[in-house]
Amino acid sequence: MTLIARIDTHSLFHIDLTWFENNGRNLREEMHVVLCKECRARFPAPEDAGIVDRIHPHTAEVMRVDALWEALADHCGLLPDFITPTTPLTTAVFRALLANGNQPMSPEQIRKRINKSNAAAILKLLMGGEIENGLVPFENKN
Repeated sequence: MTLIARIDTHSLFHIDLTWFENNGRNLREEMHVVLCKECRARFPAPEDAGIVDRIHPHTAEVMRVDALWEALADHCGLLPDFITPTTPLTTAVFRALLANGNQPMSPEQIRKRINKSNAAAILKLLMGGEIENGLVPFENKN
């Protein structure tokens, strides 16, 4: 028998990369669009961004990552205009997960990151009838 956990404001969510493939969308192109001016100059097209070494800011662990994820996590996502008070909630949640390197986040963590709405409203958005931008509950397969 499979146990089903109740999803709440502490449940983790992430961007399901296969959702983009299954819906005819290109995540790398969408990541490229939200890059800051400086990073878009470094990577004029998504294919110009390869794999780079990223040093985790808290653990100092070195990981090989896509340069777009690295730019969003370590530069663009830290800029004050990446998520503003006028950024639509769906977009703000998506950008928060991009800036977090798609490491799972709870609605409560997202609320703190985007500085808008409340965790219950974010959960309601994430659990709405239609999946937007591949935002789904995180299932730990380990």
